[in-house]
Amino acid sequence: MKISPNKRYNTVAFYATIVIAINVVLVAALLKADTIMDFLDKCVAVMSPITWGVVIAFLMNPIMVRTEGVLNKTVFKSKPKPKASRAIAVVTACLIFAGIIVGLVWVVVPELLNSVSEIIDNFSSYADTAQDWVMKLFKNNKHVEKALTDTIKKFTSDFGTTLNELRPYINDILSGAWDFINVLKDFVLGFIVSIYLLFSKETLFAQAKKILISICKKSTYTKLIRLFKKTNSVFSGFIGGKIIDSFIIGVLCYIGLMIMNMDYALMISVIIGVTNIIPFFGPFIGAVPSGIFILLVQPNKFIALLIFIFALQQFDGNVLGPKILGNSTGLPGFWVLVSLFIGGGLFGFAGMVLAVPVFALFYALVREGVENTLRKKNLPVDTKHYFGDDLEKIYGRPRKSVPFTQEELENIVIPSIEEANEATQG
Repeated sequence: MKISPNKRYNTVAFYATIVIAINVVLVAALLKADTIMDFLDKCVAVMSPITWGVVIAFLMNPIMVRTEGVLNKTVFKSKPKPKASRAIAVVTACLIFAGIIVGLVWVVVPELLNSVSEIIDNFSSYADTAQDWVMKLFKNNKHVEKALTDTIKKFTSDFGTTLNELRPYINDILSGAWDFINVLKDFVLGFIVSIYLLFSKETLFAQAKKILISICKKSTYTKLIRLFKKTNSVFSGFIGGKIIDSFIIGVLCYIGLMIMNMDYALMISVIIGVTNIIPFFGPFIGAVPSGIFILLVQPNKFIALLIFIFALQQFDGNVLGPKILGNSTGLPGFWVLVSLFIGGGLFGFAGMVLAVPVFALFYALVREGVENTLRKKNLPVDTKHYFGDDLEKIYGRPRKSVPFTQEELENIVIPSIEEANEATQG
């Protein structure tokens, strides 16, 4: 007897098998969660030099591109030498990047260590100075004076207790030093990887393009390329601009504090510059520890410091930042806050730094998809048309010609003259 397969039942069995397999994998993952997490941690550790290499190459790429452009327009204008131009540009980018890193470490780290050591050694005298200043300033308001002096005493007691508790943990300190050595090792290896990435950038892109074309349709490939270009535009514009902006703010802060003759000017400037990388909340985060340092050391300059930081951040937010960053993200203020809450809550400081460009990319893609759908429905794309509850003004608009998108233009097939003649004769 001949058995004929039933396609309907075969399809049901196929999808049922897939569902069962997925459930089995999920159950196994839950039962072996610790093993899987250990495996993922090892994978992250192994890939750490590659990750560092990609990040460093991403930061050095603008320097290399500009240097290469200058060389091609001047030195190699009459006789192009792409290999020599690329080699000189990569070496220049490496020297500039390494010089910045070494310079920061050489100048900033010893000063920061001396500042922290001095604060720890003289902390009790600083607390007494701050307490005397509070008593003089609020001598006519005993309630405020008592509240502030109690806060200073509690903070001093807690800080001293913390120092005493930290002293026995020498092994932890050594472990932290070993972790720092591992990070330094990954950074050095990543720097080497970044050099290879910069030299073979075009080849790697061509190989990736070759793979995508081999496995994707033309329309899918076009969408992916547009996504990659948009991602590069958002991240390079925001991160590169924000680093330059924060560096300038740190330098201006140091100059201002030196003019005001404040102690720990370099340490406070580093704090302000680093936290300024975080949009919106950065100025507030940097002002808190800076204010505490000055309140302990020079309490009479505490108010002046806060006013100076506020003025500096206003200059950054209204003048310097827009000049450098422009509209690199295009993300409204409300969504900036949302992205910072989510990114900071999930991934800490790094999450707050990367939250805005990641969310800006997601926001741009969603907006583009919505606008394309509305165009296909011959509906307005401007948000101003959607205020109010009157839907007739949206659906009842006179039909207007809507321009084709780039993707729609690429999908249009124009017949040849011979095909048109055959269709007409037929």
